[in-house]
Amino acid sequence: MLLMALFCCALLWGLSCDSREKVAGTYKAEGGISPKQGDVSVELKENGEGAWRKGDEEVPLSWYVKDGDIRLNTKGGGVLVGKLQGDEIRMTVPGGKTLSFRKVK
Repeated sequence: MLLMALFCCALLWGLSCDSREKVAGTYKAEGGISPKQGDVSVELKENGEGAWRKGDEEVPLSWYVKDGDIRLNTKGGGVLVGKLQGDEIRMTVPGGKTLSFRKVK
């Protein structure tokens, strides 16, 4: 029984690592951003850390994938939830605006 439990844990860990590798990268927001706000991008590292960048501002974050959703947890305590769709993340940000982030690298 213990061996089976260890096998299941190892399988889940392996699947989560694979998912991180596929999702990790830099994503840039498309459309709906005014030029004076500057570019908005999200960098997701394979280790579960990353950064949200808007113009010259950078906010460190941690991230994980669960049930097709990506959750970004900022170091200040904010949580953003997005939907993974291939190489794109669709996310509603505070204020009710929906942004599409396309993977650029």
